[in-house]
Amino acid sequence: MAILSGSICLSEIPREQMKKVMCKDGVERIYVNVAVIERKEKSQFGHTHFITCSPKKEERIEGKSYIFGDLKEFIPQNTSPTSEDINNAPSIDPADDLPF
Repeated sequence: MAILSGSICLSEIPREQMKKVMCKDGVERIYVNVAVIERKEKSQFGHTHFITCSPKKEERIEGKSYIFGDLKEFIPQNTSPTSEDINNAPSIDPADDLPF
């Protein structure tokens, strides 16, 4: 399983893309519609994806960049032995002095 990790620059999010929503619990919250898009090529810093606002066509402003973050894949490494590793490991001699 791959995890995308990275950062976003909150000051780069266009304020006109922020939507105030009154939630069912009576608290007003601010939302931004976003899209995560895979890059055609990795950036010089190894970023494989970017995050952008996804404004409606009529909300877009020509020449305005909506990209405000970069992401890269992080693939966790399992360091535990597999079942196969355990099955192929040598048995312990019963005469060995174990620490327990």
